[in-house]
Amino acid sequence: MTSTEVTEEILGILADLTGRPLPPDLPPSTPMLRDGIGLDSLGATLLLTRVRDTLGVDVADEDLNLDSLASIGALITFVTDRVIGHPTR
Repeated sequence: MTSTEVTEEILGILADLTGRPLPPDLPPSTPMLRDGIGLDSLGATLLLTRVRDTLGVDVADEDLNLDSLASIGALITFVTDRVIGHPTR
């Protein structure tokens, strides 16, 4: 799986959870919660479950302080690093 495929998968999951498509030019710094993507705590939990089931990365298990949910870019980087097997930075 490529980083582009991971990004597309995560954006697809977020679109499903929010009930609306996300703009293709969404800045990586867009927050996941509240005024950003708009996820609440239930939405964040569902996101983590879908990422685990779809991409095989247990974000909550690996990042107990959940810094990877700070922004869309942080989540994509975190998951891509684990799916591809090496850091993307």
